Amino acid sequence: MANAKATGGKGFYILIAAVVVVGGFLLLRAGGSTEAPNLTPIALAGGDVAADMSSGTAIGAEDAPVVIMEFSDFLCPHCRTFNGLSGKLLRQNYANTGSMRWISFDFPLWPESWAPAIAAQCAKRQGKYFEMKDLLFARVDSWSQGGNPNRKFVDYARDLGLDAGAFKSCVDGQETVAEVQASRAYGEALGIQSTPSIFFNDEPFQLTGGDYGYGAIEEQIKAVVAGGE
Repeated sequence: MANAKATGGKGFYILIAAVVVVGGFLLLRAGGSTEAPNLTPIALAGGDVAADMSSGTAIGAEDAPVVIMEFSDFLCPHCRTFNGLSGKLLRQNYANTGSMRWISFDFPLWPESWAPAIAAQCAKRQGKYFEMKDLLFARVDSWSQGGNPNRKFVDYARDLGLDAGAFKSCVDGQETVAEVQASRAYGEALGIQSTPSIFFNDEPFQLTGGDYGYGAIEEQIKAVVAGGE
């Protein structure tokens, strides 16, 4: 898949400075309004963050015979397509059956992709990572335009019934940067360079087909489950 941003992703932040982060990426912050503070560069204490599989967000039984790991960027149009069809359906149809465990990892490819990843991790603290993930992809054309997107992220938190005050404090304080760094570092350790990237039981899985991989992945899940019977 291409390392591509979603339409409208360019220039939606006011780029005011940069700092070097894990993997040599630049973490740029955005100007905001009085509702959310300016996202000026933060000092990342402690140097590199270690790759950590536990930084992923999992759904499904721990002993499921199929483990799917998904690495995505919130400004990647292919990730948006995959999440809106295959990813969501696979989680709905198989995560609660005991046959599949799904683990999502944030893998920001662009400086502008860090803010939504941080927001998703803040929603995770209140048990709504996947719900926020779905909203961020569905509404990317809204939050990726103009200034500081944190204001809209707080609105999304309210829509999801989260504690908006706690969520706002989390995103304003960029409290989950380390979690995003660890998630990205884990993907780098696996050799990932583009998104979406899928691993099926520790093996890279090529996404193909008009249904963007759903049929092929479902077939593999059924084959593994049948083979274990």
